[in-house]
Amino acid sequence: MSQTKGHSLRGSILKSALIAPILLGSLQLNAADWLMLQGSQPEFIAPKGVSVPYRSKKPKVWGFIQVNYKKDRGNVLIPAAGGNAGKNLTPFSLLNPDLSDQEGFNVFRARIALRGMADNDNNVNYFFMTEFGNNGVNNLVGHKTSGTYFTDASITLKHIPYAKLRVGMFKTPGAEEGLQAVFVSPYIEFTSMTNQQILERKISQVGAAQTGGQAGGASTVHYTSTVIDEPIGAFRDTGAQIFDTIDVAEDWSLTYAYMYGNGNGVSMKSSSQRQTNYGYLALENHFTHNRGYYHQSMKFFGWIEDGKRQLLSNDGTATTQIDANRQRYGAGMTYYHNGLRFEMEYMKAKGMIFTGAKDTNVDPLLEDWQFQYAVGDENKADGGYVNVQYELVPRKFEIFGRYDILNRLTNDTKAEREFKTLTLGWSYRFRGATRVDFNYLIRDIKAPGNANAQKVVDNVGNRFSVQFTAAF
Repeated sequence: MSQTKGHSLRGSILKSALIAPILLGSLQLNAADWLMLQGSQPEFIAPKGVSVPYRSKKPKVWGFIQVNYKKDRGNVLIPAAGGNAGKNLTPFSLLNPDLSDQEGFNVFRARIALRGMADNDNNVNYFFMTEFGNNGVNNLVGHKTSGTYFTDASITLKHIPYAKLRVGMFKTPGAEEGLQAVFVSPYIEFTSMTNQQILERKISQVGAAQTGGQAGGASTVHYTSTVIDEPIGAFRDTGAQIFDTIDVAEDWSLTYAYMYGNGNGVSMKSSSQRQTNYGYLALENHFTHNRGYYHQSMKFFGWIEDGKRQLLSNDGTATTQIDANRQRYGAGMTYYHNGLRFEMEYMKAKGMIFTGAKDTNVDPLLEDWQFQYAVGDENKADGGYVNVQYELVPRKFEIFGRYDILNRLTNDTKAEREFKTLTLGWSYRFRGATRVDFNYLIRDIKAPGNANAQKVVDNVGNRFSVQFTAAF
């Protein structure tokens, strides 16, 4: 049954991916060349798109703050007896990043950035950004990782035609949700596939191998972390990237990128034990000279990342090293014209599959959240999303809807979980990226081959959230 549903999911998304370009091909479309926007200073345009008549070496200081309120309507399940007595079994009903409550205000992101050109010829560019908010970078499921982090610290060298070189810590070339600037999107939460399988939780120390556990009788071997001391990956890595956007025809361009990274996310570790290769390719048809979120173009893209992960497992008597593979890849398109925005993406994961947060504290009044992974090469997941936005008032007031799906561990009938989320909402922009966003998430989780697990995931509920973004 799970295999049939998996094929149905893939078939539906791929069919839509083939039909949508045909229906939309005659329109002027919109996307954003995020690799160039974030990694390279334009010749005569300031970072936020304001035209200037000359090159300026004056650094550009900018930033944004996002404050939100969320209320989750799911149930929190804590068994009174049995093997899981006292343990919280429903992390999906609690709010990130702490997983401690179902309602509250949060200063989710607070970032300050500095970027610019270091020379008169605009051959050396730099980009730095810090994070002061309460999210997975500084506070991951209640484990304080740092007071603040540099999320970006990079230098780009533009001396070689068609081969810009960016070194340091920055966003990796990959999924659209990860690449795009978070302060421009009206969606407060990522899709299930992106949140669980693309946005990586870094772990290195785990307990003994488990069969079943949180997966509810599954045959897949799982490992649960014993220490959380690193920030979330935040779609970033430290390494070197060769990239550029090349004009290939009138109004058409090809963007490519290859990056070799340490695989450590926003951590300042210099070890390459998690070495990861990233590849990206996009074909774009341009219709305006705007930059960023409102750039008129049509874009089709594909990406892949392939890395190694090392885990130290201690079963109480000895420590062993586990070498795991982590592969992610996907393809999609973006669209925006006359106030109508359309986006879709299909993604797959293989190898190291994240299966959720697990409470390891038997005290019903306390939680000790750790992360659980299925690490074998046989493990698979796939998912995607379709997003439609329409501006009732151009660049001022818009309504939107996004449907996303995730099929996790499709290789194991009892471990498989199906996540479906419909997000509806509206956004009002005061000026630029400064705005207020309203989201209502209609959520559903199925355990198609596991009746006992279904009793747990039936506790999922809908979620309401509103967020204010102030950009400067």
